[in-house]
Amino acid sequence: MVLTHEVIKYNLELLEEVKLEFPILADYHLGKVSREAVMSIGFDDIVYFIDYIERIKSSGQSLIYEICPNYRDIKAKVVETSYSTRSKSIFKNKSKNDFIEIFKNQKIHRRYTRGSNSCYTEGLETCEPIIINFLIFNQVDFDTYLLRNRYFTTRLQKPQLFARELKKTQEFVSCFLSYTQDQDFDLRKCNIKSLTNELNSRLKQLMFIEPGLRVKSLVQSKSLTENYEYEVLDSRVNYLGYLEVKIVDNQGHTGYHPYSNFEEKSRERHDIIRELGI
Repeated sequence: MVLTHEVIKYNLELLEEVKLEFPILADYHLGKVSREAVMSIGFDDIVYFIDYIERIKSSGQSLIYEICPNYRDIKAKVVETSYSTRSKSIFKNKSKNDFIEIFKNQKIHRRYTRGSNSCYTEGLETCEPIIINFLIFNQVDFDTYLLRNRYFTTRLQKPQLFARELKKTQEFVSCFLSYTQDQDFDLRKCNIKSLTNELNSRLKQLMFIEPGLRVKSLVQSKSLTENYEYEVLDSRVNYLGYLEVKIVDNQGHTGYHPYSNFEEKSRERHDIIRELGI
């Protein structure tokens, strides 16, 4: 396959798009929130991509090169990032055509990329971005299945998460931090484990919806009718931390649905009044 920059450009554009939609991802990229905070709510693929981008930057490479990388520079980089004296010696003397053949022939590729082989060359993995750009610019028809990096060949999927819930979460965190600062509250005198466990328990209780309350659907689907009201039978917090409500849907099935698909009627009136400043 002759690869192009199309997929990696798409993935980079998608990353910027989701960072705007979900500011917590932009905060993670800036180092403002922990990896655990974003991984625990369903952003795994995007987090892996951000981590990969940062590793590439720290290695002195780019995901997209404006001009074709020089083969001598690539060869020097592979030698520099490899540990085996034997593999260093091999790649110092490897011709451009022989180097390209590594990515066209599975048997040869395995010789240098299988860890158990004596001529295993770590640099081929470390330098994969610059190598891929080299192959792209030279329009080399090679076996893309040999690549460890999928960001040049596979389009990332946009996270199907709940922007409203994440926005509210960030607002709550900001308010909580502002309150502690305004009150000059010394968190250093708290037990962080006890504090987070207590908050987790109490906040979950505040999230639950009392059975019998009615919620309005915000979506139109086979099981839900937009603007139609449904009675809540129960509620729970799922493993990703989002609230779900148990209702009887249009087809008569009883089950849990994401609360992001609904709005509580009393809450809707409260928000309207607040916006009007009444």
